[in-house]
Amino acid sequence: MKKILIALFLIVPLGVNAGTYSPKEPEWKDFAPSAYVDVEAPKRLGKFNVTAKYWYERKVAFEDAVANCKYLETYEEQFSCYEDLKSKQFRENSDYNARIEAKQSTMSGIPEMNHRTDTMIPIGSYMNSYTQMMPNELRGY
Repeated sequence: MKKILIALFLIVPLGVNAGTYSPKEPEWKDFAPSAYVDVEAPKRLGKFNVTAKYWYERKVAFEDAVANCKYLETYEEQFSCYEDLKSKQFRENSDYNARIEAKQSTMSGIPEMNHRTDTMIPIGSYMNSYTQMMPNELRGY
């Protein structure tokens, strides 16, 4: 008798929740860098705040999309809405990473190549004309 009662206590709650099951909604922390999970609206200008503004705008758009998905009636509609949202966030993350990598690759390399206002002197022709005026012993002939 005890076994039957224990089984009923375990099965009845499962049966009640079976009709109200909804898909697991995505969380912002799965898509944002850890520094921007709890990002707030930036108040000043600056390099950090431009990045914070970007992640804040994405977070607001993400939360709005999750709220819109919650109001769909059927499980299938909610599930497909969440899956579309996840794929959109992954695509935006890959686009963001590609932009960062492209910016870093243009800034890497020789600093003189990035800044055309440097004062480098083409000394190759000066060295050739200077060594032509030297005696043969100093030129190495």
